[in-house]
Amino acid sequence: MKKTGLLLALLLVLLTGCASKAPNIDEYSWVMTSVQSMEAEGQAVAYGERGSSTLEGAKQIELLCKAKDGKLTLTDRTNDRTYTGTYQQSQSDPKSTIYEVEVDGTTGMAAVAMTTYQDGSQDPTLIFNFGDYAVNFFAE
Repeated sequence: MKKTGLLLALLLVLLTGCASKAPNIDEYSWVMTSVQSMEAEGQAVAYGERGSSTLEGAKQIELLCKAKDGKLTLTDRTNDRTYTGTYQQSQSDPKSTIYEVEVDGTTGMAAVAMTTYQDGSQDPTLIFNFGDYAVNFFAE
């Protein structure tokens, strides 16, 4: 009886751990929702199809991101440009994964986590931080 109880407790712990695993950058294709600027007091200076901005002069851009085997590819379909870079995981916990990134000579950090909405639903989110800019993506 004790063995059965211990086995059930261990199984419950394992299942709980699996359910709370943080998403990884290479598990999804990413679509940009916004580029926020510190110079614009955190306002979106660019936005994607699912994003928006109240800032006059903000531009709509279609920017996609793919990650695989430590390599990043960002494709700007609006301006027909491609940017390449690298990523390396620096830390992880059950809710998020943090990466050191470099894109075309610019270094920064990236975080992948689940965004939880008021209704309880969740979506994977990727945020790059390059100094004065934050680039936000949702999983495609």
